[in-house]
Amino acid sequence: MGADGTSQLLYSTYGYAGYDYTTYDINCVQTAMHPDYKLENTIANGEFMFASGIVGASNALRERAWAPGELWGWADPLIEKATKSLYTQVFSVFGAITLAVIGVYLLWRSRQAQMSMAVTTIGWALLVMVGVTAIANWPVQSAKAADSTLVGVLSVVHDAVGPDAAPTSGTCSNPEPGACEDHRPPAVRAGDIAVETLLYRNWLRGALGSADSDTARKYGPALYRAKSLSWEDVEAIKNDPSRRDGIIRQRQSDWMKVAEQIKTEDPEAYQYLQGTKGMERIGAGFVAILSAICFAAFDVVASILVLLGFLIIRWAVVAAPALGTVGMLRPASAGLRRLVNSVLAALFNIAIFGTGAAIYLFAVDLIMSTASLAGWLQVTLVLLCGAVGWILLRPYSRITQLAGGSSGRSLLTARPSAPASSSQAADRSVPGRSSTPGAGSAPSVPEARPELAVAAEDPASTVRAEARGGTDPVRVEAWRSADVPENEPSYAVYRPAGVPHQATTRAEARTDTPTESTRLSRAETRSESR
Repeated sequence: MGADGTSQLLYSTYGYAGYDYTTYDINCVQTAMHPDYKLENTIANGEFMFASGIVGASNALRERAWAPGELWGWADPLIEKATKSLYTQVFSVFGAITLAVIGVYLLWRSRQAQMSMAVTTIGWALLVMVGVTAIANWPVQSAKAADSTLVGVLSVVHDAVGPDAAPTSGTCSNPEPGACEDHRPPAVRAGDIAVETLLYRNWLRGALGSADSDTARKYGPALYRAKSLSWEDVEAIKNDPSRRDGIIRQRQSDWMKVAEQIKTEDPEAYQYLQGTKGMERIGAGFVAILSAICFAAFDVVASILVLLGFLIIRWAVVAAPALGTVGMLRPASAGLRRLVNSVLAALFNIAIFGTGAAIYLFAVDLIMSTASLAGWLQVTLVLLCGAVGWILLRPYSRITQLAGGSSGRSLLTARPSAPASSSQAADRSVPGRSSTPGAGSAPSVPEARPELAVAAEDPASTVRAEARGGTDPVRVEAWRSADVPENEPSYAVYRPAGVPHQATTRAEARTDTPTESTRLSRAETRSESR
């Protein structure tokens, strides 16, 4: 951030130029310079070169991932030709066979008189036909429409939580409409913040001793401009090579003027500018490397997920006619459903990881811009924020969703669980009946009557216990099934527990024509009474 709190557009204007150190005003003869100064500045320059490479790779991948029109523009002829060929040679030919199969299927299912099923089957077939036909007629336009929509979403997200869309303040002096508006894409705005936060601020720590002092805020931007060439300067030198020496001399003159001002106003910062604080420069370079690695570890993964999302959308456009040929038949539409689920997962991933990258970049900017935090603490907080982003967004599971698999149920194939079978429900409703283990049935409920005890596993068995010492036998009975078939009940018998010194009382419901089982029961009762 500049002195007014606005971004300086260092990446958009200068790229990665100027992030190295030089010695100034130590000795007039370079060969007589102290060898430690040379070694320390060489190590610091190597560290900043490595950090610049990491940040540059992250910015380059983000810009390509968030500009699908530029990255995948070469594939537009392939998408158009392959999609139209599959539609003409596969969907148009075999689609008629699929429609005939659908008709036979509806005739076969018409015996069940399920009107809702027939309407669902016909509606699904029409939906697939219309969707595949629209995609086949405008394959490239369909992919680009998805690209523009998602890029617009990313732009809105970055306007809300990402880098500032208006890098300058004050009134606009250009009368042309829209001349002072920020036309940078979201990826470039993110690159400006990343370069300024991770490289420029750490470079100031080694060049002037601090990135938040008054001297750094006042003379830091001028000092950086004096040792760097902008893209306009490079273009001017390219068009007219004779201007190279003049531009370089102008930069040297600006450097000397700024250095003299720093020497007068802040002698301590001038010692850093001279290069005598070599170890501090090495420390600033080390902090730049660590912060760049921590930032790129999350930002690169987010860019890869966004890149894969746009790629899957293009492959889905090509595969739609082939899978739609069979997918018109709803029972055989598993492949088409999986394709649609992959596209939906890609759309969600682009939005989620684009939002996550914007929020993470905003957090990194706040952390690195806080002057009260030490360098090691800033690196630790950046690493922790990235780890939290990994835990919350789960990049690995998102990649498996892009492949058509998911830990949960997909959006188009989720169905309610099957109800319990009628036999299991009947088993649970009968007291004392136990089901096989693992069948999902509840355990049998124990008998609630205290006067009757179950003495064996078989409910129909009777356990007799004789009391020793001259006492009468005691009968202990359990519940048992009826003696006659359930479809022809003829009587009901209730047998209470036996009472000592008293015959068992029997009560039964008589019918006009007793059956064989009734006669056998009566004979058994008389014998027990005797």
